[in-house]
Amino acid sequence: MSNYNFNQLFLRYSSQSVCGIKPANLFTVPSENFTVEIFREWQLIVNEQGLEISAFKISDRTTMLFIYNKKWIQKIIENPLVVSYLEKKGYSSIHDTNKTIQDLSNRLRSKKKKFPHEVGIFLGYPFDDVIKFEEHQGKFCRYCGYWKAYCNPEKAKECCNRFRQCSQMCAKWFDEGYSIPQIIKKYKEAVKNPHKEFI
Repeated sequence: MSNYNFNQLFLRYSSQSVCGIKPANLFTVPSENFTVEIFREWQLIVNEQGLEISAFKISDRTTMLFIYNKKWIQKIIENPLVVSYLEKKGYSSIHDTNKTIQDLSNRLRSKKKKFPHEVGIFLGYPFDDVIKFEEHQGKFCRYCGYWKAYCNPEKAKECCNRFRQCSQMCAKWFDEGYSIPQIIKKYKEAVKNPHKEFI
């Protein structure tokens, strides 16, 4: 992965959020590829698309990035089932989206706690699949793509194929020299319903 520069890595792993078909993306890059200057450039770009992004080191060699659509996440965590689930996980300010996202970020960067698998909720993965993943400790899934699906493998496969296609299309256009705003426009023109939820 170190053969890619930061711009390539960022677009490769965040294209679905940037193009509006996924509420969030979480990914890591080698710290050697990460620079504050380029990160700030990306902040400006994604802010124009109504997105926010945070970055934090999880080790000396690795930086984690979380790009998200706050309004979309707010809708997700308004679901009563999600509220109950997150409260059991110890989230105390669920009705405050900013605090809830900050709580998640703190858990992601913590070295003392287990990985917060509830992040799947924020990434837009089906609620039942997130629950089943924890129940089965990641085993016995019926389909494995961007997430492990237990309840509706065919729908999950269709969704993952769409995510994969988005990433490939954006990478191709980026390599051809298109700017990020141009890539987003081209993607929206290439699909009929770019903002439709597929999960």
